[in-house]
Amino acid sequence: MLNFCCPKFFRHYKGETYSLALTLLESWFPVVAAMSVAALGSLHSYFYSLALASLVLFLWWWRSGKLNDLRQKAAYWPLFMTSFLITSLYILLFIALQLTSATNVALILFLQVLFGYLFLGRRHEEKLGVIHLIGALMMMFGAMIVLFPGELEFRLGDFLVLLAAMIAPVANLYQKQARLHVSSQSILMIRSVIALPFVYLLASIFEPSPAWELLLSQFWQLAFVGVMILVMAKVLWIEAIHLLPITKVSAMFAFTPLLTLLWSDWFLQQSPHWSQLVGAIPILLGSVLLTVRKSS
Repeated sequence: MLNFCCPKFFRHYKGETYSLALTLLESWFPVVAAMSVAALGSLHSYFYSLALASLVLFLWWWRSGKLNDLRQKAAYWPLFMTSFLITSLYILLFIALQLTSATNVALILFLQVLFGYLFLGRRHEEKLGVIHLIGALMMMFGAMIVLFPGELEFRLGDFLVLLAAMIAPVANLYQKQARLHVSSQSILMIRSVIALPFVYLLASIFEPSPAWELLLSQFWQLAFVGVMILVMAKVLWIEAIHLLPITKVSAMFAFTPLLTLLWSDWFLQQSPHWSQLVGAIPILLGSVLLTVRKSS
C-alpha cells in the first residue's frame, strides 16, 4: 500500500508533474523554431531566442536574490560543462531544422532516452535493470527506420539531431550535479549568458544579418522559443531531474514526438512519412519499457 504522506512519494509526484508539464511545451519546440529558422537562418534564430531568454533569466535571477550562487565554487565545473554541452546541442538542433523535418527532429531527439540508458544505466542512482535491454533494442530498431527509410542514405540533418541526442544525457548529468550547489535560475542564467556571445559570433560569420522588419515579423516565434522553451521548460526539466533519475524523466517524454507530429502536420503542412509513423512505434514502446520500475 502506498504511503501518500511520505516525503519520497511527494518527491516522485512532484518530479513526475514537472515532467508531464514540460512534455507539452517541448512538443512545440521543433515546430515553432522551424518557422523562425526558415525566416532568419539557424544561428540567428537561436541567437535572438537566446537573447530574449537571457534577459528574462537575468531579471528573474536578480530579483530572486541568487547572487550568492556565484560563490559556490563546487558548481563552476558542472556549470561550465553544462554551458558548453547545451549550447552545442541547440546549435546542432537549429541547424538540423533547416535540413530535416520538425517531426524527425522530435523523434530522433527522443532517442536521448536510449543514450541515457546506455551512458548512465550503470550508474547506481540511474540504474534501471537488465529487463530494459529489450526497450533499448526496440528504440534502436525504430531509430534505424526513421534514419534510413528504405535506403542507406546519409542525411546530415538527421545525424545532427542524433548527435544532439547523444549529448543530451551527458549535459543533463552535469546539470544535475550543478543543481546540488546552485538554483535552477542560476544554472539557466549562467549557461545562457556564456552562450550568447559565442552564438552571436557564429551567426555573424556564417549567416547574413536579418533585416529589422524580418525580426519583428518573427517576434512571437522567437519569444515562445526563448521564454517558454529556453526558460520555462528548462526550469521544469532541471527541477525534474533533481527529483527523479534522468533516464526516467527522459522516458516520460513519450508523447512529445507524437504531439510534434500532429502540430507539424497542422501548422507546417509536413504530413508524416511512413517511416516516421512506423519508426515511432518501437521508439515509444521501447521508452515505456525503459521506465518500468524494478520490483523491490
